Amino acid sequence: MSDVTDKPVRLPARSRQGVLLSFDGVQLGTLLVAVGVLWVAVTAMGPLGLVVSSPIAVPIAVAAIFHVHGFPVPTMIGFWLMKKVRTAMGGTTQLFRPEAIQPVGTLRLPGAAGNLQIWETEGMATVYQPGRRGTVSITCELEAPGFLMKDVGDRYQLSQQLSSVLASMTQREGVKRVVLQERTAPTTIRAAREQFAATATRRARFHSEVASNNYLQVLDNSERFAVEHRNFINVTLDLVALASQVKALGGGKKAAQAVASIEARNLSDALTGADIKVRRWLTPRDMGALARTAFDPDFLSTVQNRDEDHRGVDLIAMGPMHIEEPNKKHGLVVTDSGVHTTMWIHEWPRMDSRVGFIEPVVFARDPVTAEAVTHIFSIVLTPVPVSKALKGIAREKRVWEGNAKLRAKRGETTSQADEMDWKAILERENQVLTGHGQFSYGGYLTITARDEDALERGIAGARNAMSRVGMEGQILYCQQAEALLTNVLPLGLGMK
Repeated sequence: MSDVTDKPVRLPARSRQGVLLSFDGVQLGTLLVAVGVLWVAVTAMGPLGLVVSSPIAVPIAVAAIFHVHGFPVPTMIGFWLMKKVRTAMGGTTQLFRPEAIQPVGTLRLPGAAGNLQIWETEGMATVYQPGRRGTVSITCELEAPGFLMKDVGDRYQLSQQLSSVLASMTQREGVKRVVLQERTAPTTIRAAREQFAATATRRARFHSEVASNNYLQVLDNSERFAVEHRNFINVTLDLVALASQVKALGGGKKAAQAVASIEARNLSDALTGADIKVRRWLTPRDMGALARTAFDPDFLSTVQNRDEDHRGVDLIAMGPMHIEEPNKKHGLVVTDSGVHTTMWIHEWPRMDSRVGFIEPVVFARDPVTAEAVTHIFSIVLTPVPVSKALKGIAREKRVWEGNAKLRAKRGETTSQADEMDWKAILERENQVLTGHGQFSYGGYLTITARDEDALERGIAGARNAMSRVGMEGQILYCQQAEALLTNVLPLGLGMK
């Protein structure tokens, strides 16, 4: 087993080459603006124009170089201005009126998410997103009995089997996006209480009041530490790319539902073949419950205590009654009974890591109370066709070589970081040429708490957990409402 357990997970490092000398397009545009200001001033006023325009041009140029909260200053200013515009127009606070008439099938969600439609297809929820490129999404919950408690060899085997399922999606036309999601939230111990009550009733003659009281006290004390970990896979299909198949099935809504149903069966068979069990495909009421309990954590126990016949939440109650981005707090969003912060995972482990390296994040704890951090962790995978992947790699090579020539002209040597970027490009090219599928991916982590103090502790606990495995999270300042909706709704929306 040693030859298996010693195999590490290697994630490609994020390139630092940028468009030119590590600058991205926004930074280069800002530098060109600064140069343009100087050029116009010098052209109009001569050498005096250089003196006059420097107080304007120099700060613009400096802003292009520095970063705030992990983003280039011009980008951060753009986010801040957009939020100010939304605030002035009343777009950062939304209240929903329950007495308002809503057409059947309308989702009570803020923003563009309100245009989504959820259809029931053979007992499964199919999410239709209208637009120029219409898509349908399906979501299943996985049975994952103690994956992180298995030994490394079993983890490696299961991960290889899952990777083969995901790799096949890069070869199939029409798969637009795949989302792997893990949710951790408080839960009830109703099953343990019911079992104890049934046992106590059955053994009433031998009932010990002292023992029963002690056991009930243990149950009461352990309730706040009870958590559930749930795992989901969401697949989004591009109906335009599947136009011929949709047409062959008759077109329209029924054809889109048929395509989703076929994909669900294909994915179920593939996962079963990989020894991964699908617990169930989410129904519309399941979708409503996941969203509702995320927006309103106080409602969680009510949903969890419902019996099988009444499982879930009706779609009309899916969205929040209140959502607000506070004017002077750019790193959080407030909903019914929750406060949320969403982070983008901008740095993954640079060293070789073991399979299941995100274990500390899944089991992150509040550093003060030791309670589990309520969170939603999503990995958004976008398949990249082989031809497109090779073109992208060739473009990255040209950028790297161009930067190397500029560094040589300036008398600079190639740094170790630049060498690592080059090796990562070559490694990706080799993987694509040898038949491996390629995804472009992003990670998002939403922390939820009842108040801002608990949220700060939850963020600290999550950052501590990420630092243990070499991950870094970056708060999406001035974008929290959009990020929350993207991560909370299991609809495969993604963020551009």
